[in-house]
Amino acid sequence: MTGDDPMELAPGVWQVCQPLSEEVPLYLHLVVGADGSALVDGGLPSSLPVVQRLMGAAGVRDGDLRFLVNTHAHHDHIGTFAALRERTGARVVAAPQAVRWIEDLDTNLREFALHRPDIIPDSPELRAELAPTYGAPCEVDVTMTEGGAVRLGGGVALEAFELPGHVVAELGWLERSSGTLLLGDAVTGTSWSFFHGHVLPTEFRRSLHRLRALTMDEDVQRVCLSHYASRTAAEFLGLLGEVEQYLDDVTATVEGGLDDTPRSLTELWRRTCAELRRAEEFRGLAMVAAHLREAVAAGRARCVGPDLYVAVTSGG
Repeated sequence: MTGDDPMELAPGVWQVCQPLSEEVPLYLHLVVGADGSALVDGGLPSSLPVVQRLMGAAGVRDGDLRFLVNTHAHHDHIGTFAALRERTGARVVAAPQAVRWIEDLDTNLREFALHRPDIIPDSPELRAELAPTYGAPCEVDVTMTEGGAVRLGGGVALEAFELPGHVVAELGWLERSSGTLLLGDAVTGTSWSFFHGHVLPTEFRRSLHRLRALTMDEDVQRVCLSHYASRTAAEFLGLLGEVEQYLDDVTATVEGGLDDTPRSLTELWRRTCAELRRAEEFRGLAMVAAHLREAVAAGRARCVGPDLYVAVTSGG
């Protein structure tokens, strides 16, 4: 899949789409300043020619690409970093907690997809599906947290905002001069045939609320996302409402499977997938496990054995 033609969404903000499947698009973004440019996320290994076409359309030569800026360390956001870093000398910028997954892809694969081999076995078929989506490990040059900025000259800069939930560490990037907010998966897909997933449900909800406030308070004009088409601020606020409702539905479905009979993680995961018509897959398993952990921590559920849960009723 080679992607669509690049387009300039705002002065110095470029986008190209690479379809990953019929239902999942991947948008890559390039921000150009007076002194250099930054690629926001690196896609898959197969994204390299798409990135090269994006750079060509924006008039960015290899030596002009100064930064490879990461939102989070899932495989479809870091796949070209190693090749681009070697070719262009661009510096990789990521959240501190993302470094391990970018620099150690074996750990990335194990913790992302093979985290419960007792439930979803580490099979040759699964390895064959995932292996082409991983590139080479890549050294991270700069770690960045809330309030840090990548400066590109001419008043163009990417300011970091921490948006955990989909993963433990995710950064959104605000380019104020163009009023553009650039996001990875801080706003997840809601209608795919599998769960896009989140591993910190409460933090995910807080990040959605924060994005609403950020959009309204910081004069955001457009929002660029990895798996949704770019949209105006008003359209983005509508999308946030849809994702909040989706999170409510997931929470109600997971916890709705609990009663006074011990239910296993496997049973609750499969029930959630069936109820919400999603494939039984590793992202959904991690998501359901996270909801159960938070239900226990909040006193709405109790763990009564290894991966066994019951509801906590109002009467105790």
